[in-house]
Amino acid sequence: MGQLVRRVGAVVIVFGALWAMGQALARRRTVGDETSDEFELASHLGGASWTSTAASLRRGVVRICCGGVDLDLRPAVLDPSGATLELFAMWGGVNVTVPRGWRVLVDDRSTLGGVDARVTPHDELPGDAPLLRVSVSARLGGAAIRAADPAGDGHRLHGWTTT
Repeated sequence: MGQLVRRVGAVVIVFGALWAMGQALARRRTVGDETSDEFELASHLGGASWTSTAASLRRGVVRICCGGVDLDLRPAVLDPSGATLELFAMWGGVNVTVPRGWRVLVDDRSTLGGVDARVTPHDELPGDAPLLRVSVSARLGGAAIRAADPAGDGHRLHGWTTT
C-alpha cells in the first residue's frame, strides 16, 4: 500500500510540474491585452477566456496545447482593411464568437481535427461588411466559430481568466 501511495504521489508531482511549466510558457507567449489591436494568446495545459475590446483589430494569434480558449470578439471593431485571426490547436480547441454582421472567411489547414463555422452567410451581408480572415491549423483538436448578437454588459468576459 505504501508503494502505491508513493507512485501516485510521484505522478501528481510530475503532472503538477508539467502544469506549472505550461502556465509559465503560456504567460511568456501571451502579448497584448483586451484593448490591443494586435494580440497573441497562448494556453498550455489549461484554459482561458478572453474578450477583445480593440478599437481597430488587425491581427490575433491563439496557440493552444492540451487546453482551450474562449475568445469573444463581439465588442471589438475591425480595422477598415479587415483583420486576420490565426488559430493553432494541438490536443485542444478554441471557441470564437463574432458579431453577426462580420464577413468571416475560414482557411482550414487541420489534420485529424477541424473547424465548425456557423457564421452569417455572405449573401446575407452588405458588401461593406467588416472582413475577418481566419486561418485554422488543428492537430487532434479544433475550432468553433459562431456568429452571435452583441453581449450584454452582464454576460461579457473581460481579460484573461485562467480556468
